[in-house]
Amino acid sequence: MQWIKEPVPFTGYYEQMLALDKREAALLARILQKPLKELRKRLERLDDIHESGEATERQENRRCETEEKVSLLEYFIELSPKE
Repeated sequence: MQWIKEPVPFTGYYEQMLALDKREAALLARILQKPLKELRKRLERLDDIHESGEATERQENRRCETEEKVSLLEYFIELSPKE
């Protein structure tokens, strides 16, 4: 893992970010499987409440946040190299 500077197109500036090597990304993807499974369960429960039409505003907000987290984790795991 190391800090790298990535150029921002058409600006002349660089954006600093943390880069993982293939081994680190694969390890992190494997570690994130359990939290992803738990988030999917939570999303399923919130979707059921939403579909019943009895969701509160707070539950709707939580559903949207959980949906974003699930998408992000799925995307990361999908892009991660397999060991």
